[in-house]
Amino acid sequence: MLGAVTLTLTGCATAEPPAGSPSDHATADPSSSSSSSTSSTSSSSTSFSPPVMSSPASPSSEPEPDLDHTDPASIHVLVNKQHPLEPADYAPEDLSVPDVPSQRTGLELRQEAAGAAEELFAAAAADGVDLSLVSAYRSYGYQQGTYAGWVEKYGQAEADRISARPGYSEHQTGLAMDVGAADGTCALEQCFGETPEGAWVAEHAAEHGWIIRYPDGAEDTTGYSPEPWHLRYLGTQEAADVVRSGGVLETAWGLGAAPGY
Repeated sequence: MLGAVTLTLTGCATAEPPAGSPSDHATADPSSSSSSSTSSTSSSSTSFSPPVMSSPASPSSEPEPDLDHTDPASIHVLVNKQHPLEPADYAPEDLSVPDVPSQRTGLELRQEAAGAAEELFAAAAADGVDLSLVSAYRSYGYQQGTYAGWVEKYGQAEADRISARPGYSEHQTGLAMDVGAADGTCALEQCFGETPEGAWVAEHAAEHGWIIRYPDGAEDTTGYSPEPWHLRYLGTQEAADVVRSGGVLETAWGLGAAPGY
């Protein structure tokens, strides 16, 4: 979610606030326990070129009837600029801290996602790839501060490309996390996709129920610039289905593009 302005951080419906602003979504992730809320996107000079996804498999034009995309408590809830959380201040009831290397203490995910995060990190470590959890759950209130900080710094139009408005952030579901290299290389920057850690995540995330939520080339559909570090939990079967459909959640679920509010 970068704009004409060169940003150091981008937002996956998620960018954190600029320095000196209320924190919440991008940069050094402020998602601590229940007072957190969205992620960030970095526009580094390095371009992000993730592994090429398989060709889309003609997604159905109608939402799959067996998946609940509106219930905020469903792991299949869709959150984007056209589909806010209802209620807007929704907070998960089953948050827990995953046992993974983290940049700060107290980062939370919903229980099922937390377990899947532990499996993802363990698999990466087994392959010699050291990941770190950068951001996780962020509350409605936390996102208010984050979004306001970006609006103050860049104006609303640009803020909307890098940060989610309160109530529209995937991080608020407790099903999204930002990951990075343990050594901090390209943290919350698009160049993360070109690191060994970013390449591993792109190749293996779906095996553990996660997808890269804002892939390269999909901004007109997702509403946000590429974020190779922002992962969304869906469960292994649904994550595999989304990847087979081309890797873009809105397209895979047949729910239409959401480039703006």
